[in-house]
Amino acid sequence: MYYLDHCGSTPLATEVKESILAFLNADGFGNPSAVHHEVGQKAGLAVAEARDSIAKALGANPTEIIFTSGATEANNLLLWGFALRYRAQGCHIIFGATEHKSIYDTALALSELEGVSVFEAPVDQSGVLNLEHLKKQLIDLEGKPTLVAVMHMNNEIPARHPVEDISRLCVQYGAFFHCDGVQGYVREKIDFSLGIYGSYVISTHKIYGPKGMGILVLGRGPLSARVLPPYHGGQQEFGLRPGTLNTLAIVAGAACISLHEQAREKRTRHMNECARVFVETLSALSSLFQLTIPMNEKVPGLVNFYFDGVDAPTLLTFLGDVCINRGASCTGSGGEKFSHVPRALGLPIEVQANVLRASFGDGVTVQESIKAAQIIARRCREILEK
Repeated sequence: MYYLDHCGSTPLATEVKESILAFLNADGFGNPSAVHHEVGQKAGLAVAEARDSIAKALGANPTEIIFTSGATEANNLLLWGFALRYRAQGCHIIFGATEHKSIYDTALALSELEGVSVFEAPVDQSGVLNLEHLKKQLIDLEGKPTLVAVMHMNNEIPARHPVEDISRLCVQYGAFFHCDGVQGYVREKIDFSLGIYGSYVISTHKIYGPKGMGILVLGRGPLSARVLPPYHGGQQEFGLRPGTLNTLAIVAGAACISLHEQAREKRTRHMNECARVFVETLSALSSLFQLTIPMNEKVPGLVNFYFDGVDAPTLLTFLGDVCINRGASCTGSGGEKFSHVPRALGLPIEVQANVLRASFGDGVTVQESIKAAQIIARRCREILEK
């Protein structure tokens, strides 16, 4: 198996598996909200320790950490919560044209609500947000409740948005700033105490942790929007996200955050090297190989590409043990649909339909990356010879 879909998910790290087993062996099955007996208190203590550990790693306050079922729910909670809080005043959401679907589709859904207006901010040919366009939008909306939702790094193309500059514009024009940091946190250290972000989202299954575990860092500074709970039924997570906490995933999530803080530099070097040899091998073996946008060392381990004249869905059916994708799984790109991201880049329709994504990490070696590229090139030749 040649696993080249680390942006889709990552294998569970050994240390995280050990944390899961330790928790299970400690018999921590209680409901962490059942504070009046020992079993519940034990589970509650495990959650509190995990929250403290994650907050410390991110430079945040424990009361700013909201646990969710994943990054998609976290993004929904923030956007819906903002709209519910401010729509009576007439509120506005600006989102990037290449955002994850949990931002992109949620913003479009919110535009149907009375009092909510949404604006799509364009990107350039390298997939980076157009700051001048954003500035003009913010000037027009100055003094009105406005949320800017722009991801840290893209999950399909190697593009890093200038989040520091976006933050400064939001401060200058009185807007809130929300950042989907799922791929950014994989590759960069985050220090919430620097005040760059208003709110930030992390998904643990992208950093060798469990699925079903998301972290919304809801800051307390001027960039962070106050939100109303979009659903009801309990007081968990400071009243913002009702429901029994997934204690096991939270404990494992804290373990993977701690591990990633130690391993990030080594991991990103490995990701960069795997991506480099993958591209070099395909470039040498196939004249049809094309990068959608150039490689970017700021976004290591992510390659978006296509082959001139080769149908991507057909190629994928011939790859066997090589695991790559047409784009983000959330877009339906694994099936008949293709992603909105290449469309936002202004690529021709025949390219949009046939882009592929390879993403690297601990689940693949450098030599396996080379071998996977060789297999892909050979399969392309076989398809064209038929």
